[in-house]
Amino acid sequence: MSSVAFALIVLSVLAPTPNRTTEFASTDPHIRYVGRFDFRQADGPRCSWPASSVQVGFKGTSLKIKVKESGLDQLQIVMDGTPTTILKPSKGDGEYVVAENLPYGVHQATICKRTETFVGTLQFTGFLTDGELVHPKRNKRVIEVIGDSISCGYGNEGKNKEEHFLPDTENAYMTYGAIAARQFDADFVDIAWSGRKMYPDNTVPEIYDLALPEDKESKWDLKQQIPDVIVINLATNDFGKSNPDEKLWTQAYASFIGRLRERAPKARIYCAIGPMMSDNWPPQNKALSTLQRYMIDVIGLRAAVADDNIQVLEFATQDEAKEGIGSDWHPTITAHQRMANGLINAIRRDLHW
Repeated sequence: MSSVAFALIVLSVLAPTPNRTTEFASTDPHIRYVGRFDFRQADGPRCSWPASSVQVGFKGTSLKIKVKESGLDQLQIVMDGTPTTILKPSKGDGEYVVAENLPYGVHQATICKRTETFVGTLQFTGFLTDGELVHPKRNKRVIEVIGDSISCGYGNEGKNKEEHFLPDTENAYMTYGAIAARQFDADFVDIAWSGRKMYPDNTVPEIYDLALPEDKESKWDLKQQIPDVIVINLATNDFGKSNPDEKLWTQAYASFIGRLRERAPKARIYCAIGPMMSDNWPPQNKALSTLQRYMIDVIGLRAAVADDNIQVLEFATQDEAKEGIGSDWHPTITAHQRMANGLINAIRRDLHW
């Protein structure tokens, strides 16, 4: 055999075979699920919280996903750290391209749920690549945000305040919490739902322990993904029409912090005042200054149990002239970036990350 023929045989053995596609189960250990997923179903985990993400490492040139969609969810695709396409799965079972025609090699894909719970529940049932799966990068830190529509990214891509909700204009990937988490290479967990409150009704605390917030049987293992930083951004809806009772509201808030502290004894907790709060509306309520006073009470109640790893984080009221206003008066991505900067600065100051 000539040396040329021998070399051709060796190259044919070593060369990748990108045209051969292999399907991997959604429970493959190379796949990371960030956020809350319900693993009770044999055919794949389900998620409904905003910003729930799947991280997939693969060595090849392409990646596809198989999903089952219940509503109108949208998915942000991020390839090798760069946002690329937005997937809009149809209801029911489907197979979708995440990436194709990439240079052969090791890549990491992140598939992030842009939309919140009431838009839909998504189930991942399989992953297909022309190569092999590899372990994706694993972050060492976790930032958890607990909030309402602001933290979901409601209307942050909306054209103006007169525009109402559309799945197309909600982008949890570009919320202040997600932006800050990426700054610190941290996993991001977004426990948020539009219209929710701290107290007394329609609250986040009543669904905080769930993997799927619409399914009371989907208990989440609170020992997983223990956060290093927790941001509570609840109050906008509590003060929407009238100011809640000061004693009852502050006690409920402090009690919820106690639950969080049991789960994450070392976490830095920020009690946020959101950018939609102001004294202008309703003018007789002075909602912003009232909330500022209530927050002093909350911190005082926690100080009484020697919890000094907690503080108020106030996001300045959104500025329409500088930042625009998103759908139904919600913060734009520009405003979310400004909020993220405030959170990033606080974490750097307090935790020296």
